Amino acid sequence: MEEKKIVVYGMGCKKCEQLHANALEAAHQIGVPTRVEYITDVAIVASAGIMSTPALAIDGKVVSSGSVLAPEAIAELIEKALDGGNPSGGACSCGGRC
Repeated sequence: MEEKKIVVYGMGCKKCEQLHANALEAAHQIGVPTRVEYITDVAIVASAGIMSTPALAIDGKVVSSGSVLAPEAIAELIEKALDGGNPSGGACSCGGRC
C-alpha cells in the first residue's frame, strides 16, 4: 500500500499544534502507512498558497484551512484519498477542482 503524506501547516500556535496531534491520531487510527509533517516556516506556508492556518494537506492537496479537524474527520479524508477520490470532497477553496 502506498504511503500517504499528510502535512500540517501552521505557525506553532495552540490550534496548529492540536491539528498536528489530531493528524497523528488519525494516521494511527487508519492503520496504513502515513507520514505526518508539521511545517511552521512562513515562506513554505505562503508558497503552498495557505492563507489561513492551521491547514491540512493530503498528498499535496490542501483539504482544510483555518480550522482544527477532529481525528475522525481527518481519517475520513485519508480514506477518501486511499480510494483515489478527491480528499477535499469539493469543500476546499478551489471549489473541488483540486
